[in-house]
Amino acid sequence: MGRLIICGMSMRRTFTNRFAASACGLLLLLFAISVAAAQKGILWRIDGGAARPSYLLGTIHSDDERVTRLPTPVAKVFRQADSFTAEIKMDMPNIMQSTRMMFFTDETRLDALIDPRSYRQLVSLLADYGMPEFAVQKMKPWAAAATLSLPKPKTGVFLDMMLYNQAVADGKAVYGLETVAEQVGSMEAIPQEVQIAMLKDAIRQHPQINKIVDQLIKAYLARDLKKLESISQETMQQGDHRVVAAFNEELLVKRNRRMLKRMLPRIEEGNAFIAVGAMHLPGETGLLQLLRQQGYRVTAVY
Repeated sequence: MGRLIICGMSMRRTFTNRFAASACGLLLLLFAISVAAAQKGILWRIDGGAARPSYLLGTIHSDDERVTRLPTPVAKVFRQADSFTAEIKMDMPNIMQSTRMMFFTDETRLDALIDPRSYRQLVSLLADYGMPEFAVQKMKPWAAAATLSLPKPKTGVFLDMMLYNQAVADGKAVYGLETVAEQVGSMEAIPQEVQIAMLKDAIRQHPQINKIVDQLIKAYLARDLKKLESISQETMQQGDHRVVAAFNEELLVKRNRRMLKRMLPRIEEGNAFIAVGAMHLPGETGLLQLLRQQGYRVTAVY
């Protein structure tokens, strides 16, 4: 399973910020880089809109220093861009909203939704992340699964967040392709029984998460989308098939269409730098193909 992140402020090791970083991105890592094509490249140039091209970066939602250390070609394009667009704007109101939306606000309790054995395992695992049981009881299943989907953060400053913070510091115009409510809505559109299956998969696979994530990071650094696909498929095949189908429809197909519509104004302005999870790029319903269908020329530069 993977981990969710999004946070726009400098991270402190507080309860709220740690779990905002885990939940706001709404993309489990494996699904965020599960791809449907053998294309190689994470940075893509978009021509055919404004006089100056724009660039689309596929990210991996990790705070590993191997990921956050930008390659020279990516850093150069980012520095020169006039604007930065992420999946959502990572400001404090969005951080707080995303944190709130991780938890049930009615009488629903997570310990009433899953079997006692799974619940006790979950409480034990999340205690290692600094989360007390009274909070675990009110977590939504997708949020609990997301928190388990990567090892504990080292810095809390994930690649997407790092880019956002730097863009703000540089005085760039910053934009989001979605709202927090839309991203959470994509998760909550998944039937609750499938969310629970996703959570059980995350609990079962957690002992291997460090190994899986390390493999994914190495493939990402090599810009080897085929390898990312292979690792992802191998891991997902061990889980509930309903989770794969739901993620593909709600978190890929539908969101890609929305992201495309929202990024077009930035591309028409020109010299935009857009960063989204790498899973949104390839495939027949991916952003690269959708942009080409709109008449843009899209080529890999790194």
